Amino acid sequence: MIYPWLFTLITFVLGILLNQKLNLSVSLVVPVLVFLLSVVFKGYLRYIVLNVGVFLLAFSVSYKEKIDSFEIKNPSFFECRVVSFPNEYKTSKSFDCKVISSDYQQLKGKSIKVYSKEEDIYFFTRLAFFGKGKVEDGEVKVSTIKNFVIVDNSDNPLYSFFKLKDNLIKNYGLHRLNNETFATGTALIFGERRYIDYSIYKPFLETGLAHLIAISGSHIAILFFSLNFILFFLNERVRYSVIAFILPFYAVFTGFGIPVVRSVFMALFFIFSKFFYLKSNSLNILFFTAFVFLLISPDSLFSMSFQLSFMAVLGIILGIEVFKDYNNFVKLLGVSLFATLFTAPIVLYYFYNFSPTGIIATPIASLPLYPLLTLSVFNIFTGFNVDFLVKFMDFFGMIFIEVVKFFSSLGFYYTGFSPSLWVVGLYFVVILTVFLLKIRPVEKVLVSCFAFVVFLFLSKSDLRPKIYTIKTKVYPVVFVAREGKCYLFTDFEYRMALNLLRKEGCRVSYLLTENTEKFSDDFVLNFDRIITYTYQVNVDDVRFKKWVEPYLVINGREYFLKNDDRVIFLD
Repeated sequence: MIYPWLFTLITFVLGILLNQKLNLSVSLVVPVLVFLLSVVFKGYLRYIVLNVGVFLLAFSVSYKEKIDSFEIKNPSFFECRVVSFPNEYKTSKSFDCKVISSDYQQLKGKSIKVYSKEEDIYFFTRLAFFGKGKVEDGEVKVSTIKNFVIVDNSDNPLYSFFKLKDNLIKNYGLHRLNNETFATGTALIFGERRYIDYSIYKPFLETGLAHLIAISGSHIAILFFSLNFILFFLNERVRYSVIAFILPFYAVFTGFGIPVVRSVFMALFFIFSKFFYLKSNSLNILFFTAFVFLLISPDSLFSMSFQLSFMAVLGIILGIEVFKDYNNFVKLLGVSLFATLFTAPIVLYYFYNFSPTGIIATPIASLPLYPLLTLSVFNIFTGFNVDFLVKFMDFFGMIFIEVVKFFSSLGFYYTGFSPSLWVVGLYFVVILTVFLLKIRPVEKVLVSCFAFVVFLFLSKSDLRPKIYTIKTKVYPVVFVAREGKCYLFTDFEYRMALNLLRKEGCRVSYLLTENTEKFSDDFVLNFDRIITYTYQVNVDDVRFKKWVEPYLVINGREYFLKNDDRVIFLD
């Protein structure tokens, strides 16, 4: 069997998906006994029994113990240990925290989701705080109360490592070329995207190149190449040993993101095969890596990062196989094409937009990253204290940004897509079948591109005029889409509305609010006009009144809206 881990991975994924609905608890002893039983059999029968064990293992690791609903009094005491890498936002962060003690004994030993604006919170940090929150769908979500938080890193073995990273970023900021190169550079080198505002991110979004500023397999490959170049004076085995030692620390250094861990895991497998002169199969390594990842974190299956990361690599590996007999230029474009064909449906599903320029732009925009990331290694070793070296690195960052802006100026950016999960699944079945067919590479390209065009046609959003109401704590957010114009009525930043702008293909967008001071420049930049009103507002035959419940009049027809999640189609 050429790809034994493929069917094992599929079996494991099916088990996780099924248990997402059933949430059955299967003792770990059961799959272990099935694995032991497989020893009795031989050949394909053994493989089938092993996969039965894998299916049961998926049930075992994906079971979630639901927390019974209860009232969280305000404020409440919690002491916990951070057990995930914090997600950074502009002014706050979120993370999973395992409860050590609390006002609620039923939470002891369980993980809760915590939101905080405090500094120095890292993986394995210990926190004691008063917070306010709620229990939602069996999950506890708590926000810390300012000035009532104690952050303790005295027994955190990784604290000095994280502080080193913070100091390097601080030194980088002191010697940067400009704010734009610094924001992009911190994302490329440290995996920190909190410095990137919308004006910087927009060209990456509109060219399909956003993946280049998220540390992934290509960055690890460049880092591997750079370290191999820098350590040229060592023999091959020593070089690979040093790189194998550095890469896991780099994964922790950049926040332990799914693409980074996957890439590091695959790189270590490659080094292992070199040490022991083993034949390596890239697809088997990918399938095994995905299996291990899901075994450790079954919820990763539903993560966009996991899906994009593994599908991109699958497209790259298959693209290399299809174009293996062609010159490097054709191979580069072919690989970029197939990486796009495998990731675009996921991007469309989550973000409702597509840009074909990414196919050509990716290999071109990637070129400045080679010197940039190579120089970043030297800058890390020198603590980002050598002004010339930092600015020289940033020079390539500036070239990278200008290349992205050039492709963005071409205007090949399309919105108004909303594919169903079934359409996405059917597309992947078709395109994988195309790869299995024994036809010429040119025919595979043509058939795959045709399948993608059909997929785009089937994915077009229903652009009939409609009203969205989004339930919030007190008063709903209201979003109106009609005739290419979109109107958002809200008094706070509702980020999901930005996805609605893309889903509805809005050519002109309005933000209407009573509290403009509550919106950041980063959010406001997404709208063509900002209108401030008190109590009621009229614009383009749309009249909105802020009563106990929202009241809308559109083309003379009245709509009395409730505080719930609903879509109302207009006649």
